[in-house]
Amino acid sequence: MEIPTFEESFKLIKRNFWLSGIPLENTKTTIRFFLLYISLLLMIIEETAFLVSKISTEDLLKLTQLAPCTCIGVLSFLKFSAICFKRQKIRQLADMLEQLHADISSDVNKKTLVKRNIIFVNKLIKYYTILNLILINVYNFSTLVFIGIHYANTKEMLYRLPYALIVPFSTDMWPTWLLIYIHSITNGFICVLYFTTIDSLYCIMTSYIFCNFIIINNELRYLETINPKTLTNIVKKHQYTIKLSEDLEDIFTACNLFNVLIGSLEICALGFNLTTGDWAQIPGCVLFLLSVLLQILMMSFFGENILRESTNVGESAFFSKWYEADERSKKIILYIMTRSHAPQKLTAYKFSVIGYGSFIKIISTSWSYFTILKTVYTPPAEVQIE
Repeated sequence: MEIPTFEESFKLIKRNFWLSGIPLENTKTTIRFFLLYISLLLMIIEETAFLVSKISTEDLLKLTQLAPCTCIGVLSFLKFSAICFKRQKIRQLADMLEQLHADISSDVNKKTLVKRNIIFVNKLIKYYTILNLILINVYNFSTLVFIGIHYANTKEMLYRLPYALIVPFSTDMWPTWLLIYIHSITNGFICVLYFTTIDSLYCIMTSYIFCNFIIINNELRYLETINPKTLTNIVKKHQYTIKLSEDLEDIFTACNLFNVLIGSLEICALGFNLTTGDWAQIPGCVLFLLSVLLQILMMSFFGENILRESTNVGESAFFSKWYEADERSKKIILYIMTRSHAPQKLTAYKFSVIGYGSFIKIISTSWSYFTILKTVYTPPAEVQIE
């Protein structure tokens, strides 16, 4: 299988940015962007108002059922807001990565080295998008199924909405219920559009950068002729890749912070719902939990790749035939090894390094929240008996 072109890899991302109303090809912001953006903000306010109205109650289960949807809305809004301010840098970085892809495609050895990684990331974002589309369709349209079942059993119309929210009028009539239902499911799709676009962009860009580190490691380790000229060229490639990874960090550091802060809350709430809630919520909770875990794992996996491959540059320099080189070449190799002691890393606004360690920390924090909830939660039946 041939590696996909950069245009093919970026096709979904460009289309999603266009749908969002901020095309990557130019600086123009369309009216569609403001309509979607304001609509999602309004939905978040409505959901948050409902969540706050229930905080005073003793039913923690109800709160945790509401929290994941509110959290994913807030997360999508914050991540997309952060990315909007980085559009110019995204375009510049995308152009640089396209040049790297052209260089890889023109060299058989380079293509062989990174082919597996590029194909993998393209498949990953494809299945990640499909998973989230299934998730949002389950959440949006299962409401109609429950309404139909309820009507078949009781002959009464249940005006149920897919998401809990507060609006300034009653939704117990067809016209108002239909209006809010369309408003709710539309914003569900907007959320998926926003966060899958940003996560896919993160995966594609990170993948190309760590692939370039892999190529540098291979060139350095198996260098046939070691001389100042060839080593200087490698140093320039290394410095260029470091610059790309620094740009990547600048673009996604805020998004990574939001993922770390909100991700553990989502996992905790969903886990509590699965172990305590009604069986009818299990399909939606399982899909939601898979989506959140995959999102955080993707962030950690690609962050770990950057960390590992940039560190391996020093190891590759050590295993080269430096002992056969002249004094000047040895100094350059020593410089490369010294520079690799400070590996490139993606962070959550410098608070946390993104990698497998951050993934474990998020899961650990979620488990701590979960155990606290299980400890303080008392089922309604037990409260009545007392």
